[in-house]
Amino acid sequence: MNKVYFGMCLHFHQPVGNFDNIVERAYQNCYKSFLDVFEKYPDIKMSMHFSGCLLDYFEAKHPDFLDRVKAMVDRDQVEIIGGGYYEPIFISIPEKDRAGQIKMMADYIKKRFDQKIQGMWTPERVWVPELAKDFNKSGMKYSILDDEHFIKAGLDKDKLFGYFTTGEKNKEMAIFPSSKSLRYMIPFKMPQEIMNYFKEISSKKSEPLFTYGDDAEKFGEWPFTHDWVYKQGWLNKFFEELTRNKEWVVTVRLSDYLNSNPPLKKIKIPEASYQEMMEWSHGSWMNFLKKYPETNHMVSKMHYVSEKINGIEHRAWSMERKKLALRELYKGQCNCAYWHGVFGGLYLYHLRKAIYEHLINADKIVDEALHKNKKDWKDIKEVDFYKDKTKFFIIESNNFSIYIDPARGGIIRELDYKPLSINLVNSLARHEEEYHKKILAKMGQSSDSNVVRTIHEDVKTVDPGLKGKFVYDKYIRGCMVDHFISENVTIDDFIDLKYEELGDFVNDNYKAKIELDRITLTRKGSVNGHTVSIVKKIGLKGKSQIEIAYSIKNLSKIAIDAIFGMEFNLTMPYLNSDKYSYSTGDKILNNLNEKGSVSEAGSFSIKDSGKELDIDFTFSKKPESIWYMPIKTVSQSERAYELNYQSSCILPRWNVKIPSCKQVSFSIIWSF
Repeated sequence: MNKVYFGMCLHFHQPVGNFDNIVERAYQNCYKSFLDVFEKYPDIKMSMHFSGCLLDYFEAKHPDFLDRVKAMVDRDQVEIIGGGYYEPIFISIPEKDRAGQIKMMADYIKKRFDQKIQGMWTPERVWVPELAKDFNKSGMKYSILDDEHFIKAGLDKDKLFGYFTTGEKNKEMAIFPSSKSLRYMIPFKMPQEIMNYFKEISSKKSEPLFTYGDDAEKFGEWPFTHDWVYKQGWLNKFFEELTRNKEWVVTVRLSDYLNSNPPLKKIKIPEASYQEMMEWSHGSWMNFLKKYPETNHMVSKMHYVSEKINGIEHRAWSMERKKLALRELYKGQCNCAYWHGVFGGLYLYHLRKAIYEHLINADKIVDEALHKNKKDWKDIKEVDFYKDKTKFFIIESNNFSIYIDPARGGIIRELDYKPLSINLVNSLARHEEEYHKKILAKMGQSSDSNVVRTIHEDVKTVDPGLKGKFVYDKYIRGCMVDHFISENVTIDDFIDLKYEELGDFVNDNYKAKIELDRITLTRKGSVNGHTVSIVKKIGLKGKSQIEIAYSIKNLSKIAIDAIFGMEFNLTMPYLNSDKYSYSTGDKILNNLNEKGSVSEAGSFSIKDSGKELDIDFTFSKKPESIWYMPIKTVSQSERAYELNYQSSCILPRWNVKIPSCKQVSFSIIWSF
């Protein structure tokens, strides 16, 4: 029988910021269980990739697991491949950080496994041609992409049973095409079906190589797979089948195959990813930055911090502090929170929280070097934050960083409270997703829980509370969003966006400039067709307060009568935990999961029973009422369609009756 080669590479990964109990569940149900079976088959070879997120966890919680892997490396059963240590999407991070992440992983693998890496994992198989040069420069000989990449390059699917080279002369690397057919067969089809597939192809091809590169979590952590793979014995049966057919199915480590066989040909691989990612991202991963302003902001923040780190002279800080800053930066580049597909990703607050926490930590280390450990400093700068040539301002101190976006409503996009390394405006708007129609169609239906399917098939449970929650925001959920609405609008109308904006200040451009120690934002717009100007000023007051001053002037010849609301969207460190409650004065109102209204209050607070962080608003002019409400999104994960709490929305409301050529002014002290 014609010989075939089978190169397996399993990718073990958990996101930075994932809950320890979830990672431990994956360890018990998947990672440890897989090794328990695989150790019994020393003749079966494969490659493995572990993200640094998991390596850190294993070192802290289960170093014996890594010792077991090391034993497999020592007997030439397993090859460890490298990559970016904290699993970044390479095209989204600066070139210098690409090299730094790869080196960090290579150094770790050499020290822990005594192996010089030859290959690397490309996260989410997100590829652009320029990466070949960067990977080659970092010493990488090969990587794994999906067969989708090669089909986009113009190759036939039946001519992908080997490896190819790509890249400019002297900057080339090898690329193995991972089979989508095998991704959907393993571990969901019976092992004999996989052998039959090998036989079918080998009857047409001479000594083909089948490459299978996929998530290790399919072997026990994905829904329904633990029972199928281990209790029903799929993995044992699969390895038994490989062992029984070892005379013609030769398992190989990818580096061994690379060193013993020539490439099929040299090709140029265009920008691509696996098919599902191409669908979610509409052809390019970078489209997530266009679809989700929140992703664009996180990527921009990450670049901003990277530029600060790499812009400091070496003599300004110790090598240890720089290494620590880089490690925090690299953790903040972990890809999972930056996008959304079949997993929760961007929609999961705890993942976004972790990204900001590490980026803020890195920023704090840089500021220590820049400000020589001063306890009280302040800085205001104008930057091209989004690289779109629009004005953007950052007010920084030892306690705060305030990111102000004049072009999109003159709003606060990010508020870093540095003592806790937390972004308090880590909100997410309610975005329309293509699968929302599927949810509506699925409501009331049931599925067969006894059938093992891939997570790309529709096996998710539906939260019954989703009905009526498909509302899509028209603006970014930041702070200081300026609304003019009718007095007839109710709080439910506001939540469900069943109201009309009487003004044109939401999302529109404000002029901005630095005046002394604050930012002044101005816009001349209209309310009900009448010309109105808003001037708002933002600055720090003392060490723990932000001062906001507003002036609304009627420039028309007719009196203005409307409700003016200033919207704040806040994310507490533990989001909507029971430890938080709304209050005014000494009166507790509700927890953050409730909506409500309070009238004629001169102050309003989010109180923390744990005494970690209170947030207080004090108004120079009492609002007629203050609305508060939870903002929740409808999203999918690998297990369910669910309603996720995203931010606590607070809307102080003033009835502004302004005669012609007159103005109303007031201020807010925001205390922490």
